[in-house]
Amino acid sequence: FSPLRRDHDRARQVALSPNTIPFGAFQFWRWDRPVSELFAATWPIFAWGGGITALFAFTSRNKREVNRDAEQIMLGGAIISVWAGVVEEICFRWLIFLSSIFWVKVVNFLLLGFIGLGIPEHLFYWIFRPLADLATLGGLHSMLHHPATWAVGAAMLSANAFFRDGHKYQGPLGWINSWFCGMFFFWIMFSFGLPAAILIHFLYDLLIFGVRYLDATIERAQGNA
Repeated sequence: FSPLRRDHDRARQVALSPNTIPFGAFQFWRWDRPVSELFAATWPIFAWGGGITALFAFTSRNKREVNRDAEQIMLGGAIISVWAGVVEEICFRWLIFLSSIFWVKVVNFLLLGFIGLGIPEHLFYWIFRPLADLATLGGLHSMLHHPATWAVGAAMLSANAFFRDGHKYQGPLGWINSWFCGMFFFWIMFSFGLPAAILIHFLYDLLIFGVRYLDATIERAQGNA
């Protein structure tokens, strides 16, 4: 219990100070590893996204107007992909993540943290951190167990929860998938930098629209237009 007690003592001292964020404002705006290494590390997300999309697309029939307007839909999808890659990564992986490091400490301080019994902190230590560490196969262990403060891991999970909930319209599978994708994008940012996360997010979404476009053109060639 001594590490937890030390974190409690530290949290009470700095809980309401915005200077406790252990990252520079632009620390993640870097690209210091080869592109080939990036794609070698991220191919599983493309295999998963493209494969699951193809499974649903090629085992169902589109509406005739979807096949007829396939090019327009693909163009719109490309624009959406750019928007999602740039805006969502900047918001969730950078701005919301960094600001949440401060705000989870504020909430924890208000919820009994001022006496060393912060409810959010305990929930993170004993429930959310172990589950997230298991679900991500230890890939984000260093951030979930960040030596500076527990709030780093809690902020990452909080920011990713916002990202996940923004995809509720995709149904239960999309909701769950977005959580894992969000955590994977966090891993990319920590490993390669935020620009790399933006690029991979854009290409991931573009791939999904590309598979749907291919399915639509095949069906159109078969007369379903």
